[in-house]
Amino acid sequence: MSRPILLATLALAIGIIVADALFYETYSVPAWLDWAAWGCCLLVVLVAASVYPRSARKVEGFSFIALTALFFAIVGFVRYASYADEVQRQWQQMERPPENRGNPDEFDYRRWRWLTQSTADSTSVSSRLRQRALAVRERLAARYVSTGLDDEALAVVTAITLGDRSLLQRETRDLYAAAGVSHLLALSGLHLGIIVGLFLTWLNGWLVCSRWRTGVGVLVILFIWTYAFVAGLPTSLVRASLMTSLFVIASLMQRQGSAMNLLVLTAFAMLLIRPVYLFDIGAQLSFAAVAGIIALHGRWVRWAFERWRFQCFWLERYHLMWPLEMLSVSVAAQVATLPLVAYYFHRVSLYAPLFNLVLIPLTMLLVYGALALLLASVALPALSSALAVGLSWIVAAQMALMRWEVSWPGAIVEDFWSRKAEPQVVVYHNWRCPALHVIAAPERSWLLTPMPDSVEVGMKYIAESFWRRRLTASPVVLRGRTAVAVKGVSAFQAVMIGEGSGREGWREEDGDDNVAPHASRGEEQAHAKACSEVDILWLVRGFRGGRLGWLTEAYRPKLLVLDASLPRWQSAELREEAKKIGWRVYDVAEQGAMRIRL
Repeated sequence: MSRPILLATLALAIGIIVADALFYETYSVPAWLDWAAWGCCLLVVLVAASVYPRSARKVEGFSFIALTALFFAIVGFVRYASYADEVQRQWQQMERPPENRGNPDEFDYRRWRWLTQSTADSTSVSSRLRQRALAVRERLAARYVSTGLDDEALAVVTAITLGDRSLLQRETRDLYAAAGVSHLLALSGLHLGIIVGLFLTWLNGWLVCSRWRTGVGVLVILFIWTYAFVAGLPTSLVRASLMTSLFVIASLMQRQGSAMNLLVLTAFAMLLIRPVYLFDIGAQLSFAAVAGIIALHGRWVRWAFERWRFQCFWLERYHLMWPLEMLSVSVAAQVATLPLVAYYFHRVSLYAPLFNLVLIPLTMLLVYGALALLLASVALPALSSALAVGLSWIVAAQMALMRWEVSWPGAIVEDFWSRKAEPQVVVYHNWRCPALHVIAAPERSWLLTPMPDSVEVGMKYIAESFWRRRLTASPVVLRGRTAVAVKGVSAFQAVMIGEGSGREGWREEDGDDNVAPHASRGEEQAHAKACSEVDILWLVRGFRGGRLGWLTEAYRPKLLVLDASLPRWQSAELREEAKKIGWRVYDVAEQGAMRIRL
């Protein structure tokens, strides 16, 4: 096997993927599974040991490779199963375990908690170290505040140097994302290289040749991980710290290893320690970017030297080659991460590599200036004010450049494939503003709600995550009782009962909206009889019948939908009564938002 660590890493990832598919939704891991899996590992080892002595060629043979892959796949399966079991135990102890509302295109909060959940005991050494590190980070952030940095500069400097992005405004995050330079805010190898790079360059001779190289190497590694702890151990910085540590260790051992091998070894160690790193978007982008730089940047530079040798030597002589190398690195990283960015974020910034030529040096000035600011705040308070002003100017320059970038024609490419909404009916899980959305086409949809005046505020996050991406026109907001789908779409009828029902009726046919008030109880009963067979009977907040009562005589619904705005005790009673009657029931609060294709 020419690359055994690559085989082991791929097999480990496959085992983790299989375990995630089995245990993420089941909430439980059988108690016997760990013993059975480790027993399989032992069996594989025994089989391999029995095969190996017969012939050395077996090590390179298919059977030994298959056994090795199987062994590490089982290890990955077991590691993820252990993580899943520990997380589920912690969630069972919570009063409100993390759950999703199930609204279309909504942020997957449960998945995010699953990936970021700490399985360490609060009394463990690692937890205590992390708490102390976060306390140190808070004190350093307080130092920044005391120097007089303005709000925008304070937020950016704190994020770039300490990894604390809690102060960043939504507009600032969106601007960095639109410019394609969000990596400047996420601590990674770039920031670690800025802080540690000069230190490592200065000590490089000591690391390789001096008899003190072991002590110096240990100090460098301690410094790297101290910074990672202070920054809160983000995935991208953990990857960079682990890879840099392996590089230092290789230097101490006076062994030259392939950069790609170091990257694969880093991935293997991270997955073995925390298997959910495999599904972390930041980790995927970080590894893809570094892999792209390793695979493409060196080849492009060699190609340039071979094609324009004299020009490259001239640039090297006058130290002018670095802009081209930086552009090559930026383009290589963007090419490697393009599929992931397109899949997760559905947009790509075309001019990001070009603007990185200026934004990255400005980031270096920010990092070095922030370190100087921290030192000056202790030793020279008078100088800290001047440094704070300088940092504010640098941040302002960065923001101006990014605004200029996104204003260029074709700066952002969005919607790589059609993601427009198909004809469907959605009952949103939103107790603040109950809503039933009938979507006939991306440009034609209607929103039934008992609270039309609250739609702008109550449905804001759904509008940003779903309507803005999937619809070409905002839905027509109606307050009514009955809805009939337009022509060209399967016939659909829904009745809303609750707060505001019975005041207005709506029927959409042939593309016209006709709103007519119900003036009397007799007309309401006649209307109920006329539409007794309905697809959805939707009970919302304000339903005062207590029980289904007269509804059983007036309606024969295919599905009874209990909105999340109903009190939980009332939903439970209505659900039990509907089951006795024989009605199908969908409880939005229990099952999440409901979606029916038309």
